Amino acid sequence: MRPGTLPVPLIAGFGEAAALAALDHDKRDRTCREQQRAALKAFEGINFQLNGDLEKTISHTLNISVNDLDSEATMLSLKGIAELSNGSACTSASYTPSHVLKAMGFDDDRIQSAIRLSWCHMTEDVPWKEIAERVAALQ
Repeated sequence: MRPGTLPVPLIAGFGEAAALAALDHDKRDRTCREQQRAALKAFEGINFQLNGDLEKTISHTLNISVNDLDSEATMLSLKGIAELSNGSACTSASYTPSHVLKAMGFDDDRIQSAIRLSWCHMTEDVPWKEIAERVAALQ
């Protein structure tokens, strides 16, 4: 096999995997949307802002800004029960403010308080209530 070429079985296998993923996409999306709703319900008593439009975002991610909280403090308070990051995926490896959130017109305070929560359709029992309680305790 020449460098840079893929054998036909790998290409065919990838095509089959994509076809199988497409078959249950709607079910996976529904499962993730249910988690979104559960997260937002758990956060009802917390002073936060949703960064984005739920109708236009991917179903397995929420980006929120918890008012008057630095995202680093929020992340530390959730250590051990949830994996999250601050800002957006584009800047997760750096400490620079998210250019995506800046482009959305958010001010520096909102960007500094942004956290990104994500899960997948196989994530069971996300502890949204405990997450919300820990965040509320910081406010």
